[in-house]
Amino acid sequence: METIKKEELKKILVSITATMEKTKEELIALDAAMGDGDLGLTMCKGFQTVTAEIDKINEPDMGNLIMKLGMKMNSEVPSTMGTLVSTCFIKGGLKAKGKTELHLADLVEMGRAAVQGVMERGQSKVGDKTMLDALHPAVEALAVAAEAGKSLAGAQQSAYQAAVEGVEKTKIMKSVHGRAAYYSENSIGRQDPGATAMMYIIKGIANACAKANSTL
Repeated sequence: METIKKEELKKILVSITATMEKTKEELIALDAAMGDGDLGLTMCKGFQTVTAEIDKINEPDMGNLIMKLGMKMNSEVPSTMGTLVSTCFIKGGLKAKGKTELHLADLVEMGRAAVQGVMERGQSKVGDKTMLDALHPAVEALAVAAEAGKSLAGAQQSAYQAAVEGVEKTKIMKSVHGRAAYYSENSIGRQDPGATAMMYIIKGIANACAKANSTL
């Protein structure tokens, strides 16, 4: 897999959904420690919804398709994390409008648009102990991999490793947004649930790309 069309996108969504289902209880536990504990349920429902929805959309334009999936997720899981993941779909999709297939360079551009969208929507920045602390390093690792001429699968693996490192760094950060902000200094030492969920989204993407390569 070196390009992503609708069929490949469906496989990616299936992979993300499977990853979310496997990690649901972990995400619930992380979120319950400093939030309302529904993160695992939200992410499972959101990705189950868009995975089912993609077959109902007759749209050759990958940008329009991804934006429609984002809007569907937003309507089905109107939580903070659901809204921010939807923002990633919509802002990323805008950068893909007019394309019938996506290359690695397109994914970098879409990822950077997603980062900017989350910063604007969540009024947050890298270092605030949010999903950005996994998403931003992953996108930048994707860009470095693209510049180095890596395969799509190799680039996505690099993105996942960067996300893992980003999540680890959230343990030394203090929460400043949402319910977790009430814990202030006491949030230090805990990894951020949102960043963890984003890390698993990226893992799902990397797994799908690796699986596609292994079957070639």
